[in-house]
Amino acid sequence: MTLLHPREGWASRLRAWAAPGGLLLYALLLFGGTAWLQRGLFERDGYFHARFAALMPTQGLSRAFPWTQLSTWREHFCDKEFLYHLAMAPFARIGGDPILGARIFGVLLSVAVLAALYAVLRAHRVRFPAFFAALTLATGGLFIARLGMIRSHVLSMLLLVLGLHFLLRKRWKALLVLGFVYAWAYTVPFVLLMTAIPFVLGAWLGRERPDLRLPLAAGAGSVLGLAIHPYTPLTLETFLTYIQVFRLGLQGSAASGFELGNELYPYSWPVFWDIYPLLLMLAFALPLVLLLTRKRLAPGTLGLGAAALFWFGLTIATPRFAEYSALLIPAAWALVVRDLWPLLEASAWWTARRPIRLAAGALALIALAGFHARSLTFYRVYQIQASPPRFFTGACAWMARNLAPGETVINLYWDDFPELFYDGYRQRFLWGLDPTYSLRDDADRARLLERLRRHQIRLDAEQMKTQFHARYLVLRAARAAGYPELRQAPFRVAYEDPTALVVALD
Repeated sequence: MTLLHPREGWASRLRAWAAPGGLLLYALLLFGGTAWLQRGLFERDGYFHARFAALMPTQGLSRAFPWTQLSTWREHFCDKEFLYHLAMAPFARIGGDPILGARIFGVLLSVAVLAALYAVLRAHRVRFPAFFAALTLATGGLFIARLGMIRSHVLSMLLLVLGLHFLLRKRWKALLVLGFVYAWAYTVPFVLLMTAIPFVLGAWLGRERPDLRLPLAAGAGSVLGLAIHPYTPLTLETFLTYIQVFRLGLQGSAASGFELGNELYPYSWPVFWDIYPLLLMLAFALPLVLLLTRKRLAPGTLGLGAAALFWFGLTIATPRFAEYSALLIPAAWALVVRDLWPLLEASAWWTARRPIRLAAGALALIALAGFHARSLTFYRVYQIQASPPRFFTGACAWMARNLAPGETVINLYWDDFPELFYDGYRQRFLWGLDPTYSLRDDADRARLLERLRRHQIRLDAEQMKTQFHARYLVLRAARAAGYPELRQAPFRVAYEDPTALVVALD
């Protein structure tokens, strides 16, 4: 038995933790610095989550959400991200502005995703786990932006990384519990099931008998979580709503008649390449490597590769799922390298040429740094240049002083709702977060509101008062130029500042 000198022991531990420690410290500085320096949020939904988490102690488990009057949420509200909001709630109570604590929570959650990925790769004896965890930050700038958002998909990313560990270990009981947690934590409760099915199929191609307990446990856990939920039975209706969301997104705004979030519409290949160059290269090379080396790969490696390619296929259909493919594809490559590494170690040519090994390592680090630097140029645009301050702070303060509490105000744009809810939670609005909720509540009035928003018909004060039971309309100042009739009678600008205006329907 060889005893290490105390200094040698500390030095060995320091070297072992230098790479993961540096990665996590860098991630903390990256996301923390962004949260500290940016004026507003690139993804405006974060304002909704921050305010909702702050209101949880008073809102409780209420199934009424009157802030959206033209929505199924008005009387049948279901918090599909209950655990996410519950975890954020203590942070949202920090200081007088909930967004401060929400930013802190978001930064910690983003770092936790990378830490979990590193821990899982290390647990499965991956070579250079810190490198492959860092590789996710080089896949594309929009992935980094999505990882830093104040939205529940970041929690879903963390849960999915844990799910990868349970799939590779074949711990079906843990998958059952995790599936239950998923149903309480995220909008799409079957992400784990959707990963387990291609994983089992891929492992079967690797000559392993299909372990059907894995997808069955993941699916059963999610179903059980939907059945035993604080908002049961509204959980099923919410899930069906999101099926409709993706169906409308795949149709496109021209066919569906509604404009949804940009993340739902597929990218053209040039745009995809511009945003995710490394992700595309890794994704298209992965099936070729899996096919050529399949006899030397472990069944779990082939399973993870199949799951990664499945999510990449969904990412091509709708970029909404990029956060999963950008995690799973580097993880799949990590297992491929692990399984093929013994071939290199057995090669006298490789072991005898240390300069070549050093050069290969240096080239890998240079490529990682180069693609990450390119990703940061996009990230800087998303998080700094495209992150203006809140638009409706002044307008909402005016409404709080001059309108009755709970009075409904028309918002033509559903994507304005998160900020209106954040600053103007004393009032009520028409639609928010997604127009599908309004379409399912009252299709005729929802389509009328969408036609008014697109200015396909002229704004008519009397019609709007009659249809929407409101006396005022609120709008971003930059968008008001598209509706010149708002400056004419019978409309009257009741409040205006450089970012927003409130118009009376006199």
